[in-house]
Amino acid sequence: MNADIWTAIFAGATAAFTAAIAVTGAWALIYARRQLTQAHEADRVHHLVRFIEKFEDEPMANYRKVTAEKRIRGTNYPAEAQNILNFFETIGLLVRREYLDVDDVWSSFGYWMFNVYSDLREDIEQEQRDDPSYYQDFCTLIERLRKVEEEEGGRDDHPSREEILDFWRDEAKLTAGAPVRKRKPRKKNKEDEQKGYSPNH
Repeated sequence: MNADIWTAIFAGATAAFTAAIAVTGAWALIYARRQLTQAHEADRVHHLVRFIEKFEDEPMANYRKVTAEKRIRGTNYPAEAQNILNFFETIGLLVRREYLDVDDVWSSFGYWMFNVYSDLREDIEQEQRDDPSYYQDFCTLIERLRKVEEEEGGRDDHPSREEILDFWRDEAKLTAGAPVRKRKPRKKNKEDEQKGYSPNH
């Protein structure tokens, strides 16, 4: 073989080798990105589970129960309610920082957040007149959760006064470790009563 043929063979081999490296590199980047995405999703789920556990257990369970008892008695803005709002503010911060997924938070905490916010909205707004940053992440999260609620066809984001009172009555019966309810309890109707339907089952 003459030099031109060897040159052509070498050039072809070099091009093939370069292409193989490029393909391998692209595949490695795609794989790495997929692994990072999966790890990020796993971290989000882990964070969510930890917050659910904290919300169900002490001391949060006691804060929720005492707040409910005081609200039923007519106490305005119980001190214990601030612990609940602080908890939700932290969740709002983590959603903003993308450590928690907003859809997951809606599914796990939307029912509580909508009721607590609706009941304490005036108190929050009063505080925000002096300090606009007061529970800002929680308030921003509420607006995002309302969009999710609308997309999912739900109507829990604007509870009535009666529904809020029912919410606090349920919270007043709370025991530590009780599972987090996803949606508001369904009301019985005449057909359900005839069938012996219970909204808690």
